[in-house]
Amino acid sequence: MNESVLIARAERFLEAIKRQRIEVENIKDFESFIVIYHYLKDNLNELYELRDTMEIKGYKAPYSSLIRPSRSISTELKADEIHDVSRQTQFFRMKAAAKKNILDRVKSSISSHKIAIGHLEEFATIKCNVCKKIFKRHEIEFVESRKCSCGARDLILQKNEQGVYRLNIIRYLPLSGEYMLRMSDLHPLGREAFRNIVRILKHEKRGIVKTLSLVVKVFEDGRWIRKRVTLDAEDDLNYEREVRKEYGSDARIEFLQFHRKKPAIINDRHVQTALSIAYVKSAAEIAERIIDDVLGRVLKNKEKLKIYDDALKTAKESADSITDDVEDKEEIEKEELNELLRENNLIDSGGNIDKELEDNIKLRNEIQKKLFIEMPRILILWDIAKYYLTTSYDRRKKYSGPFPNLRPNLDSNQLKAFKDFDEQTTLFLKEFTDEKIEYIYNLKDVIAKKFEIENKIKGLHVKLNPPAVGAVILNDFGNLPVDRVTDLFSLPTKLVQNEKEKIETFGKPSSVKARKFLEMIKK
Repeated sequence: MNESVLIARAERFLEAIKRQRIEVENIKDFESFIVIYHYLKDNLNELYELRDTMEIKGYKAPYSSLIRPSRSISTELKADEIHDVSRQTQFFRMKAAAKKNILDRVKSSISSHKIAIGHLEEFATIKCNVCKKIFKRHEIEFVESRKCSCGARDLILQKNEQGVYRLNIIRYLPLSGEYMLRMSDLHPLGREAFRNIVRILKHEKRGIVKTLSLVVKVFEDGRWIRKRVTLDAEDDLNYEREVRKEYGSDARIEFLQFHRKKPAIINDRHVQTALSIAYVKSAAEIAERIIDDVLGRVLKNKEKLKIYDDALKTAKESADSITDDVEDKEEIEKEELNELLRENNLIDSGGNIDKELEDNIKLRNEIQKKLFIEMPRILILWDIAKYYLTTSYDRRKKYSGPFPNLRPNLDSNQLKAFKDFDEQTTLFLKEFTDEKIEYIYNLKDVIAKKFEIENKIKGLHVKLNPPAVGAVILNDFGNLPVDRVTDLFSLPTKLVQNEKEKIETFGKPSSVKARKFLEMIKK
């Protein structure tokens, strides 16, 4: 396929996605759900095909074909020839930039579609009314042609109460790859919140050695020479033995350097960006809805603040109508504001603002930061923590879920991202929204305990209920009562209590494996 034709095809497809609005709020039954689900799945397949074709054609490194003429050649060229070469180089550079940009958009669109599909799969459970078969999560894609594997079409949609999902973020995902445009639309507080979330998702694991670079001194043809050698790092690698095996017993290592890989919590740049944008915009929508109620609860005198806001608005409008000069505008605005505040006895002759008003302004700024900066971070941290607590290691490793490229477990360095879990913002969410959320002062330790239990039961073939295990851990190590954790995870109290007894006593273990499991978790 011609390069310009391929780029045009990709742009048309992405623009068609941009025009198509995904209205998840209209999902009421199986039919409305499966239409959106298959639409996103079909888009994803087409995007994969576009990406693969572009990568085969060298779109990943489009500038590699641009070769500058050497100085010796350029000195031999005439002025008009140099001009022609420069124009040609500029033309090919523009084509290379177009290739790079379109591939970047396609990759961003792929990441956003994977996120959207993951949240839909977490949200829905499809049940066949004939054979009673249930399709959950990744199994939903096997519901083909809107019928069950038994052939029946009597399918119903049920909400998965135990799933980790936020359907309202889907409308904010850059599904057409326009993540740069979405980022530019963020307000100042939103941009700060975006940067905070990206920093969290980029939190890197302690370095794992992947390769080694060596300078080896080798005796060849009667003289010593130096060679650069690269080895892949493996467990129990004896690099000295490998060097001597390859270059003889006289080989000597003069220089050794370890190259480490540091995978992030979510190890994909486009997924990090898409999730950050979606959570920031979704949280901003919640913040706009509850901010008046929150301020009404914490502010002491809203009347003074209203007078101040009206005076500030009037002063700005007055300054805008008088001049376009920025410095003059600021000075006029300040003078006008002070005059209006003085008329309302909110500023004294010395220019000192009313103490109660000043406190209210500071408090409102703090609340705005809590809602517009802290809230997006708290929501995504809580969702990721809940996903770790309610899923098994194998599921996180095999399936992407609502957080594609999420690491199946984290090290102690990455768990620090969950340390700063703001209490006041969490309380606002609990009180003024219908969020099922709780402040956990030691959330990172709770998640670490889940990983610890998962590591201990590896290879024991022990059957556990992952959501119930997460609830037990939250009850034991998060200091939450059983009725609260069952409500958070939408679990029957009896199931959580049974899992708790299984972990504590393992039902008076009769088998060797069961006794071994009990001994290990009690250590």
